[in-house]
Amino acid sequence: MRAALARAAEKPGQQWTWGIVVEGELIGRIALRRRTPVMATFSYILREDTWGNGYATEAAGPVVQFAFTTAGLDRLEAMHHPANPASGRVLAKAGFTRTGTFDRPAEDGTAVPYQVYAMQNQ
Repeated sequence: MRAALARAAEKPGQQWTWGIVVEGELIGRIALRRRTPVMATFSYILREDTWGNGYATEAAGPVVQFAFTTAGLDRLEAMHHPANPASGRVLAKAGFTRTGTFDRPAEDGTAVPYQVYAMQNQ
């Protein structure tokens, strides 16, 4: 908890996290994490029973706008597991472009090719 409060107080902000709330119920979160002065990673997670309803796509718009205005970022990057193509569709609808893959190690030591996306401020 102390680490989260310390990150929230950093100037300029290094990490922002919002809850995704539907009908008064928290169903997930969406976040930005600054990686350089002008670039951040974009991530989200939803409760499985809420998938397929457009909630992540709807939440992405205001977060992208915040990133490019209030946070002063020029670039966002995101990735998703290859077994989760729905996340790729969310990213594409939000304006991200697929840029390639990034191998991340799995628990068994094999490499998993995550799909990588990016978006530039226009």
